[in-house]
Amino acid sequence: MGGFLSRRIKADLSLLFVVIIWGSTFAFMKDIFNTITPFYFLTLRFSFATAVLGMIFYKKVKQLDLNTFKYGLFAGVFLFGGYGLQVTGLKLTDASKAGFITGLAVVLVPILSAIIFKKMPELTTSIGVILATIGLALLTFNGRLLFNLGDFLVFLSAFSLAIHILLVDRYVKSKDAILFTIIQIGTVALLSGISTLLEGSYVLVTDISIWTNVIYMGLFATALALIVQNKAQQFTTATRTAIIFVMEPVFGALFAYLYLGELISAKGYWGGVLIVLGMLFAELKFENIKNFLVRKKEIKEVS
Repeated sequence: MGGFLSRRIKADLSLLFVVIIWGSTFAFMKDIFNTITPFYFLTLRFSFATAVLGMIFYKKVKQLDLNTFKYGLFAGVFLFGGYGLQVTGLKLTDASKAGFITGLAVVLVPILSAIIFKKMPELTTSIGVILATIGLALLTFNGRLLFNLGDFLVFLSAFSLAIHILLVDRYVKSKDAILFTIIQIGTVALLSGISTLLEGSYVLVTDISIWTNVIYMGLFATALALIVQNKAQQFTTATRTAIIFVMEPVFGALFAYLYLGELISAKGYWGGVLIVLGMLFAELKFENIKNFLVRKKEIKEVS
């Protein structure tokens, strides 16, 4: 039990490391879409990540079986849905509202898990979800409730990302995590390439800053991050993963402050605090709290 707990904590810390990497990308990508389209950037980013992982793990790739390919492809479609719908929706709505709606995956994951897989979250995890959602609203939402097409597309993106987290949770425990990840990344590269072809946005990229972003995002925010996510989800739950992922806008705001000088409002600080509290609550087990209180009561009675 102690070994599993240790693995779970290490897994959650690994996911937090992934979120820090993702949070750093917002500041670096601020002006990139003035030069190339989001789908073209996704094509370059995920193609580079696929090529790197293919070269590093070429011996493993030779051992790829049909089931791993099939399930990796399935999960990859939803991963692409998460990215593709988000970048499309962002053209039609506010970034602050999009950040809040995307983060709603933290609520969708336990709901979908309960409906599809009949897995109910623990009480402490449910409290963590509530705290993280309120914190997300304080950090990213600007109070405009008007719902437009862009918001709907971003919501579909959150739904797709929630399904992706659940699929990884379901399949990665019985499949090779590295091969499973490579197929997902390759699927996003392929579908992004098709989308770029359909919109006719292929251009010759000569800007060194774009290639620097492609290399950074492809190597760290894609190849490394998704390998770590798929490995870590072998030892933690889908709902806990979703709660940790809500930390992304917290680190995004932090890096925006450090690199771009963008200020965080008082409301934003409180939002960050609630998200962190939500993540900490998700680490607790109700039974452990109950046992701790019982032991404390027994010690008090003896003394």
